Amino acid sequence: MNVLVAGSSGFYGSILIKHLLSIGINCLGVDIQKSEVLDDDKQFICDLCNYDELVIKSKYYKIDAIIHLATQIDFAVKRQSDLYENNVNATTNLARLGKERKIKSFIFTSSNSIFLGLNKTYILDDDKPMPIDMYGKSKVDSEVLLSDYKKHFNVIILRCPNIIDSGRVGMMSILFELVKANAVLWIIGSGEIRHQCLYAKDLNLAVEKLLVLPKSETYNIGSENVPTFREMFKHLILVSGSKSRILSVPSFVAINSLKILHKLGVSPMGPYQFRMLTIGFEFDLKKIKNDLNWKPTTSNTQMIEIAYKFYTENSESLRAKKNATSAPVKMGILSLLKFIKL
Repeated sequence: MNVLVAGSSGFYGSILIKHLLSIGINCLGVDIQKSEVLDDDKQFICDLCNYDELVIKSKYYKIDAIIHLATQIDFAVKRQSDLYENNVNATTNLARLGKERKIKSFIFTSSNSIFLGLNKTYILDDDKPMPIDMYGKSKVDSEVLLSDYKKHFNVIILRCPNIIDSGRVGMMSILFELVKANAVLWIIGSGEIRHQCLYAKDLNLAVEKLLVLPKSETYNIGSENVPTFREMFKHLILVSGSKSRILSVPSFVAINSLKILHKLGVSPMGPYQFRMLTIGFEFDLKKIKNDLNWKPTTSNTQMIEIAYKFYTENSESLRAKKNATSAPVKMGILSLLKFIKL
């Protein structure tokens, strides 16, 4: 099988390609940056929003399936409208390419962001998306346009929460920097919010199964036994040897302050993070577990520990990364939190 991985230089793209190659699946990468895990003759640099360029650069490669991971995320762009157009246009062009090349399967990683507007914490497979930001809307509209291609190839949509493993940094760098500085870790209210994540290697196993799935389908995916933020922070403090303490702050004070700072452009935290900090989120996993005989192996607590260890051992080199999820975010005014200690 020959698989085109769009987003091949990204955090998860690199992890997935290594796994697919290890099980004998040929991988071709496409991205706006060079992949470190593929030979030069197995990848090409391309703007996915340029269909003619995509067709020309891919024409010499055999493609049986496409895995679409490429996306812009909210805290990595200046204009949300540009993010929406980029994500939807990239999906449109990859779907057109799949139809032209008569592929068998198209796997698209959607997001739990499409449910930010729902007033519930446990999301079922038949719950209808209700996005509230441009990132979520770009994912929903990408899902809709892909549905029109089901007569041409199998369309498999994976709705993923935050994907974590060693090398995942992004917004988590704020937490990691506070732990390293022995600073106070702030939780909203009682800290009992539970927010599901997904271990990258568990996602690898699901994708491996989905490549041979003989039908179109949509799945929710994530971890199990989701801990609270307080439980995760306590564990991270313990395993890191940090002297950080946990303090709570009222929700209305913290979120309103963060919203103001975000609008002023001095904080990277946006709508997705506001929801994560105040409203629990967990996908029901019955469908994917039953259909694929798949189950998650790693908890949120274990994932955070893995990611933190990698961050502390590679923090300097990570700053040179250009991918938004693989490099630390610019903390802005939040960097002042590193100086609040007990």
